[in-house]
Amino acid sequence: DRSFARAMVTTVERRKGQIDKIIQVCRNKNHGKRRIEDMWIDAALRLGAAQLLFLDVPHHAAVKETVEVLRSIPLKIPESKIKFANAILRRLGREGKELVSQHTEVGDNIAPWLLNQFCDDWGNEKAKQISEAFMKKSPIHLTVPYYQNDPTTGSRQEMIDRIKDAIGGETCILPNGSIKVGNDVGGLINNMPLYDEGVWWVQDASASLPAYALHNVFQPSALAETHVVDMCSAPGGKTAQLISMNFKKVTAVEVNERRSRKLRQNLERLHMTDKCSICVSDGTNWIPNKEDPVDAVLLDVPCSATGTGSKRPDVLQRSDDINELLEIQHNLAVHCIDNILQPGGILVYATCSILKAESEDQVEKLLSRSDGGKMETVPFQKKEMPGFESCIDENGWLRILPGDLLNSIGPSDGFFCR
Repeated sequence: DRSFARAMVTTVERRKGQIDKIIQVCRNKNHGKRRIEDMWIDAALRLGAAQLLFLDVPHHAAVKETVEVLRSIPLKIPESKIKFANAILRRLGREGKELVSQHTEVGDNIAPWLLNQFCDDWGNEKAKQISEAFMKKSPIHLTVPYYQNDPTTGSRQEMIDRIKDAIGGETCILPNGSIKVGNDVGGLINNMPLYDEGVWWVQDASASLPAYALHNVFQPSALAETHVVDMCSAPGGKTAQLISMNFKKVTAVEVNERRSRKLRQNLERLHMTDKCSICVSDGTNWIPNKEDPVDAVLLDVPCSATGTGSKRPDVLQRSDDINELLEIQHNLAVHCIDNILQPGGILVYATCSILKAESEDQVEKLLSRSDGGKMETVPFQKKEMPGFESCIDENGWLRILPGDLLNSIGPSDGFFCR
């Protein structure tokens, strides 16, 4: 079944460091020159180990199915190697959990440079918290339009309640208004209730906060006179939020043609394409028309995405070369300040990275510029961020680390916003 296959592959990707260590312990030696069949055996052993060690699949079923997969591969694998794989799997069934606790730790699943950076930025205890949070399946969060402009749909709260009830199960409403889909609700996203009606979109609760931050700067009476830009806008969750907040104009700027098509498709489902101007352009070069000045920019910069490790385990093994990203982030922010925003304009700088170099350090760098436009921060107030109050730091900046909010919001992506 599709969901179980996805769970196996995701678990292998998420726990690969620990799984490979345990398999090596069971092998107990290297087997000389490796052949193509050994790669198939490695893949099968990882899938079998994921079931036995982390998915609580009955031992006999996990071993039997994995061995049958090896025998069904068109490439003829020697029976001696299949029997060897079978012996490893049977040992994992008997001793696997004990071997995991004796020979591995959660940090084995994270690139050493990245784990070290977590420790440097946040300390050893927080780094352990982050690592453990990444090993858990992340829930699905939904966002609902901020203002319900169609009188037939009722208020925003009525729409949120309607969606929650339609999805059912353990689905609940979070303090910030996001909907957390229950873990007992299965199936594809596009088969969920009210999907075709376009009254919600998937967006992590943490990722929904920058648009609220921008909205809260303005008095309600000023929204109809305000032009906002969503820079690096695909796939469109924040763009949809801004459109639903009744700003005079929303411009979405996205450099990637393919991603901009996805943005447009998402807005079409949400019945919002006529309320947004989409520009396919490099954000570091885009300039607004002089007749249409920009009052605010939401800049969710391209980043290492290290805050999304629960959803995207691949980022936990990414390269340590983020210098190009750092340069792009700074150049985008400086361009927004110097060439897009009019004097007195608002810049919301956001990133789903949990590395200070891409977040706090970048904002500090902008604030200390000796040339170009001058910036000062507008601290967040705790009432602005229901459920996230504990994540507002001494500067009034929002910093969410994975595992921070288990008693209020629950599992969520790491995020920075100011």
